[in-house]
Amino acid sequence: MKPRLLFRHALRTMACLGLAAAAGLALAQPAAPPTENAVKAAFLYKFASFVEWPQGTFQRADQPLVIGVSGDDAVAAELEQLAAGRAVEGHPVTVRRLPEAGTPTGVHILYLGTRREARLRESLEAVAGPVLLVTEQSEGLRLGAVLNFVLDGGRVRFTASLASADARNLKMSARLLAVAQSVEGRTR
Repeated sequence: MKPRLLFRHALRTMACLGLAAAAGLALAQPAAPPTENAVKAAFLYKFASFVEWPQGTFQRADQPLVIGVSGDDAVAAELEQLAAGRAVEGHPVTVRRLPEAGTPTGVHILYLGTRREARLRESLEAVAGPVLLVTEQSEGLRLGAVLNFVLDGGRVRFTASLASADARNLKMSARLLAVAQSVEGRTR
């Protein structure tokens, strides 16, 4: 080979090796930890697998399981990505963004993002039927939520209320309750 061609070939080879090394380094970098919103979205999706709705809640075996999100667009966006094309027990998962005002209907899980206590109380009282109500306020369970997100040492956890689940005719699995930070109404 001529010196000039050899030099070009060596440059290309070095460039390719440099790109490969950079790609290897990028792959070797630890993945960024999931965001709080991504963790909440994952929990909302997974909750559906550990809750039993009363017979007749789903009219058809392939009827969508609808997760409504009100007051937290970031969680809604994460949940839309996570749930796209997925199903829970044969029910395709649909995410519906809901306005903070109004009474949500046609949802199986409803996540109410941060809001004032009076508005949260109104929202929880307005929802009828077997809906898994999830909040993120310190008084969420007291006001009627079934599950409530809490931050514990920077980690997203949740608490549960058996009385609220019973009032909504929902049954939470023992596996779900075992990972809850606390369960109100549990007898030991």
